[in-house]
Amino acid sequence: MEPKMTHVLRILALVVAGVSPALAQVAPPPVPVPVTQPPTTTTATVPATPVIAGVPVDYVFPTGAGMLIFHVDPAKVADFDAVMARLKDALSKADTATRKLQAANWLMYKSAEKPGDTVVYLCLFDPAIVTANYNPLLLLAEVLPADVQNVYDRMKAAVVRIERMGLTKIR
Repeated sequence: MEPKMTHVLRILALVVAGVSPALAQVAPPPVPVPVTQPPTTTTATVPATPVIAGVPVDYVFPTGAGMLIFHVDPAKVADFDAVMARLKDALSKADTATRKLQAANWLMYKSAEKPGDTVVYLCLFDPAIVTANYNPLLLLAEVLPADVQNVYDRMKAAVVRIERMGLTKIR
């Protein structure tokens, strides 16, 4: 076969294989790019915020509805009830319209079934203010700053686990 035809066949084979003939002839080997690590954040630059059992601090519901599910130690139900009643009362008396709306739209349910290892509380926010944080500990720190440590300690002792769920309304 003549050399020109061999060259055409090689180019045709590369095109069929999905490789550009120009790239196949001049593609240099890849050059490694140095990877730089972003600076690590130290605890000195992160503000301390209250946390119960590793629960995230941001309880924002951008879909406009959400719920928190509290699993409470049966022996500490009275403490949890007192803390939540105090929070709701403080929110309803707050100076800002956002906190008053949070209090008005904060529905709370307690499981009616006999408790197992925990008593389940459901806090439903519908409608939720999409820019407001519904973390009870952060709200307590804001609306009851003088009592926050005592209230936090009671809540921490009562709550076994918290689950957060954003909701999307379908009907």
